[in-house]
Amino acid sequence: MEGSRLTKAVQREIEAAVQGSCSAAREDRICYSFDATDIRGLPDIVVWPESPDHVVAVVKIASRARLPVVPRGAGTGYTGGSIPICGGIALSFEKMTRIADVNVTARVAVVEPGVVNDDLRNTVESLGLTYPPDPASLKVSTIGGNVAEGAAGPRTVLYGTTGDYVVGLELVTMDGSIIRTGYLASASDVSAAWDPGPLIVGSEGTLAVVTNVALRLTDAPEVTRTYWAEFGSLDDAAAAVAMITADGVPVSVLEIMDGDTLACATEYVCGRAPDTRSEGALLIEVEGAADDLAGMWGRLRPILESCGATGIRAASDENERDELWEIRRSISASLARLGTGKINEDIAVPRSRIPMFIAEMRRISEEVNLPILAFGHAGDGNLHVNIMLDRANRSHMVRAQQAVSMLFSAALKLGGTLSGEHGIGITKAEHLAEELDEAALRVTVAVRRALDPSGLLNPDKILSDRPNPWWDDLRAPAVGA
Repeated sequence: MEGSRLTKAVQREIEAAVQGSCSAAREDRICYSFDATDIRGLPDIVVWPESPDHVVAVVKIASRARLPVVPRGAGTGYTGGSIPICGGIALSFEKMTRIADVNVTARVAVVEPGVVNDDLRNTVESLGLTYPPDPASLKVSTIGGNVAEGAAGPRTVLYGTTGDYVVGLELVTMDGSIIRTGYLASASDVSAAWDPGPLIVGSEGTLAVVTNVALRLTDAPEVTRTYWAEFGSLDDAAAAVAMITADGVPVSVLEIMDGDTLACATEYVCGRAPDTRSEGALLIEVEGAADDLAGMWGRLRPILESCGATGIRAASDENERDELWEIRRSISASLARLGTGKINEDIAVPRSRIPMFIAEMRRISEEVNLPILAFGHAGDGNLHVNIMLDRANRSHMVRAQQAVSMLFSAALKLGGTLSGEHGIGITKAEHLAEELDEAALRVTVAVRRALDPSGLLNPDKILSDRPNPWWDDLRAPAVGA
């Protein structure tokens, strides 16, 4: 699909529809032309809707004018999902930030798509509840973006992903219709109508525009215990993950990181390198009733020791817990200091096969002669592999592209998937056929055509006829978390 042009008449129509909450100034458009991949695609206009009515008006205008519409959260994505690569309208939800309702009895919150994940968490925790999904970017990423990507996070191993908490959606389709599902629908709608909600979560803004989300809440845990273990090798840390999983320890967090990642993040947070070098580390949490956790350390410690842990400790207070979490959540920012760029992929494999994937990752790193660092949500097999490179070096870019293809193939051969939480976007689109067979691809195409027959909603994402030129555009350092 070719880039579109915004006529002055259509621009005036959009301005009137949203009471001036838009801009076609180049400096504003540039700010919405990239995400954490730093691939670029300049929109023709940026619109900041303030209500569902604004969204309805904008998509109706866009449909008539044949302008692409690209919904956008905080722009922290790693696959180019919110980049307007075909031009058109960048629909940014940073003005739709209301937590409309928290029903403590029903344990449901209704929020607009621009609500930041951490703001929702803080609000409901003050009421004795919690919203478990917690992507690493929770302090900046928005609920709308989390829904679009089906975001996961460290606590996925126990609580599940964003999709497990969506109990209702308000959607605007490209013909301007409003659809309410689940908790946001009337009682008759709930009982009689098909619910498209599960299709929307993880669809990366390609099927409909989300304008309100109803989210299931849970009781806040009575007690949380946080543990830290370091190892002489990443293989030992991976083996501990497999053993913890096999033993059935009900961890709520099981994060892994390699030695270079650990050293870089520790120095970033603490202002100094670690006192001793470790080649692997695990951040582990368990939570629940105090009585249920009484014997948990007695189960975990022998496993860690049997896998060669060189240092094991339990966080003694909330400050120490916060410091450990700050190290984990600062990884992406800290790694940016190691070179002019990195490519972050989020493959997932069965937890028992993490050691095998790490061995293959190391082989690939040696073959392409580029550092590949690993960290991520080992508890559910979701690993973030970071290829470190000089973006201005063409040889680095070619070898990095080879490494990505090999890493994807390795994950699929081990029974894994291309993405644990970042989505497909544009950076993985050419690899999708390696995971989905022809029948599944046909169904995916049919669903998109049914909900967006004009092909104007976030075009060229997930499914694309384009070759993969995105590597040529990766020049500037990546931004975002």
